[in-house]
Amino acid sequence: MSDSSKEKMQMTVELMRRGAVMLKDPCQVCNGVQVRYHGKIYCTNHDNLSGILSTTEVTYADTSASLRELLLIKLRDAMSLLETEKDVESQDALVSLLLKYVELLNKLPESS
Repeated sequence: MSDSSKEKMQMTVELMRRGAVMLKDPCQVCNGVQVRYHGKIYCTNHDNLSGILSTTEVTYADTSASLRELLLIKLRDAMSLLETEKDVESQDALVSLLLKYVELLNKLPESS
């Protein structure tokens, strides 16, 4: 078995491990094995599987955890600005911003 064939087989196995489903119908172009992964059909023989494997799945939990971290940083920064701000209108704008940050934080699920 050539290095290229071994590499394609390893990528196919990795796709299957990540949830791809092997289809019973062969590829109409090259008669190769086809898999369905995230709603798309790929030929394990002629499609570039390395590109598919290099993409990362974005989850709501990861995104909300990142947003929570960002909001906490912004909240801390706005608090520092408010502490030294003398202008009442600027203080009002900062307090409004802080309130929005806190409201958004309260809407996000607790990180685990």
